[in-house]
Amino acid sequence: MKITFGILAHVDAGKTTFSEQILYREGVIRALGRVDAKNACMDHDDIERARGITIFSDMAGFTHGDDTYYLIDTPGHTDFSAEMERVLEIMDYAVLMINGSDGIQGHTEAIWSLLERYNIPVFLFINKLDVISASYERVLSEVREHFSCNILDFQDISLRKGCEGALPDDFIENVSEWDESLLYEWLNGTITFEDLRPAVVSQIKNRQLFPCFGGCALNGEGIQAFLETFYCFTEASYPVSAPFSGRVFKIRYDGHGERMTYLKILSGFLNVRDSLLTDEKVHQIRIFLGERYTALQKASAGDVVAVTGLRTTRAGQGLGECCDAAVPVLQPTLQAKVLYPPEVPDRTILQMFYILEEEEPALSVVWEESLRQLKVNIMGKIQLEVLEQVILDRFQIKVAFGQPEIIYTETIDEPVTGYGHFEPLRHYAEVALRIEPNERGKGILFESQCHVDRLGINYQNLVRTHVFETIHKGVLTGSELTDVKIVLVDGISHIKHTEGGDFREAVYRAIRQGLMKARSVLLEPYYSYTISIPDHLTGRVLNDITRYFGRFEAPVPDGSGRTVIRGLGPVASFMNYGEELMIKTGGKGSISMVFSHYDLCHNQDEVLNHYQYNPNEDTDNPSCSVFCQKGTSFVVNWDHAEEYMHTLR
Repeated sequence: MKITFGILAHVDAGKTTFSEQILYREGVIRALGRVDAKNACMDHDDIERARGITIFSDMAGFTHGDDTYYLIDTPGHTDFSAEMERVLEIMDYAVLMINGSDGIQGHTEAIWSLLERYNIPVFLFINKLDVISASYERVLSEVREHFSCNILDFQDISLRKGCEGALPDDFIENVSEWDESLLYEWLNGTITFEDLRPAVVSQIKNRQLFPCFGGCALNGEGIQAFLETFYCFTEASYPVSAPFSGRVFKIRYDGHGERMTYLKILSGFLNVRDSLLTDEKVHQIRIFLGERYTALQKASAGDVVAVTGLRTTRAGQGLGECCDAAVPVLQPTLQAKVLYPPEVPDRTILQMFYILEEEEPALSVVWEESLRQLKVNIMGKIQLEVLEQVILDRFQIKVAFGQPEIIYTETIDEPVTGYGHFEPLRHYAEVALRIEPNERGKGILFESQCHVDRLGINYQNLVRTHVFETIHKGVLTGSELTDVKIVLVDGISHIKHTEGGDFREAVYRAIRQGLMKARSVLLEPYYSYTISIPDHLTGRVLNDITRYFGRFEAPVPDGSGRTVIRGLGPVASFMNYGEELMIKTGGKGSISMVFSHYDLCHNQDEVLNHYQYNPNEDTDNPSCSVFCQKGTSFVVNWDHAEEYMHTLR
């Protein structure tokens, strides 16, 4: 078998230390590394070692018996959670680590939701039980209450031949819930390990059972018990005889500037010199162990490798028979302006950031030509500090960033029909698009209700393409349009004069014309937060949450003199609350915040006044239409365009 598993957790839960223990016990490394000693195998980047946190996902392959395992250590800090999410696409199993003192944090909940969304089987490990304030039983109860009642204590369960009679009742009840025959065999004293194993393997794989362990990764306590169960009850199968397919999960450039495409082979074989894309061949296949690698001539289904020679791959892309693309859930909520020395050419800076965007697609580099201004999307302020250091180390250019601003989006709250006409001399296209509000988080959807007798299917497909090929700007702040359904209701082409680009112009203008008439609303990002504070400060913190336009659930005392508060709050008002909370509580309070969703902006008028955006002056996004009469083209403004539309005659 070949199994890929990832270690995931909130920051400082001990992921890298846990990974080191596994690699040491499997003979992959000769000595245990430590994060604080800056010698961990999986945190080999200089910036990671300097900061003592995992920033980049790293991989190590090893064998156990006849099987191959690929261990992936992922970032725990929320600022680098996009890197963590990309790796989920290739995982067979996940190990979710939880700090035995802190319990569930906001980012822990976000990780659990992602694991649920990607349908990944999960093992849990409650770490740092050597700390006085830690409690395995308390955290186990907490995760069962918040995550799943099928999280089962595996600490004292001996799943070996000859020990079947000592299995606890709750284990048998849980396992037999999905297979009643096991309960009958257990009651009759005839149950065997051979009967149990397939059922447990199946239930773990189908997310019906989540084994939970505890210990201390630093001193190795509980690691062996976890590994024995993990190796026994995990399975994966990838078809070697099928045609090649693979999933890209990361792009990186090595120290020599060599572009590496990290991918998991889902089926078939991959050989050096194979052509995966047009005019792009695999030059080298590498299997990594931290920063070291072994070069192979051939890899097969189930392997996780890095290949060189591919120039246009991107994270999330499917290769070969896997032709779909992964769409991430997590998204940046902040945007910052790049400040760079005036003597550095714009082209140089752009090329540099496009390389960084290949490695971190969530940066979404934006160049505004009219302002000669470069902006990047970020998850948080720590990411900016790391970016500054990365750019200095790799490109020897010192950059800074402006104050991060919120990334707003726009939508509409009632249906509207927009019309676009593009008819300069010897060109012709017209479309009518109904724009409807859609559910939050659904993005843009498309549907055609136009008969092919009215507009040919080839042109309808062009309309669909043009709807999705660009970011459409709203008319309130010029922010991205989202959460709408665009319906093609009518369209006209010309038998001689219509070209493909004509429908692009017509579609863009129709969407814009519709938005000019619509009742648009501004959306802002919201954090899901978890606050832990001393009991006596609860009232003060609840007042803060209300003052910052947040919402909260009923506070929950943890029985040890502290209270936990969970809720939602606008990123705009909460992004600096962590520092304020530390000051107010004298360092005794903590807050964990992760992106939750976009919703109605709590201070829309204030934001609009700040942006002062005038859609009529945005020449890159015209709402007018172009008509032709007696061999002369003329432009009609959006508010009079319908008087000239041919579809309305």
